[in-house]
Amino acid sequence: MWMSMSELDLSLLIAIPALFLGLVACIGVARANMRLSEASKRYALLQRELELVRQSISGLTAGAVGMDQRMLRLEVREKVLSERQETYENQQSDEQPYGHAIRLVQQGAGVGRLIDELNLSESEADLIVRLHGQRESA
Repeated sequence: MWMSMSELDLSLLIAIPALFLGLVACIGVARANMRLSEASKRYALLQRELELVRQSISGLTAGAVGMDQRMLRLEVREKVLSERQETYENQQSDEQPYGHAIRLVQQGAGVGRLIDELNLSESEADLIVRLHGQRESA
């Protein structure tokens, strides 16, 4: 039942390296478990950061769409205002000689002055004086 010394030595020679290998394996498993835990925490952190990035991109996309719509409205408005301004300028350039003539007549100018200064025909000058001239009280 009892082992002899040589059997005991042989058993110890086998048991000690096996025990050492078991200890090394346990340490390796513990370190792998720690790395796995750290990797899991890092993965969770990266998942949260990714979700924040997705939300930011979603917000930026919505903002860009809104900005694009505002830009389109502004471009349409600018076009309408530009056309209005062009129409107004055309009307002003067409009416300018007569507008100046009307102001002169309201200040007391006569037919001769309108003909001389503004190169209006006699009939145009006469019509403007009749329409816009000072009414004499009776």
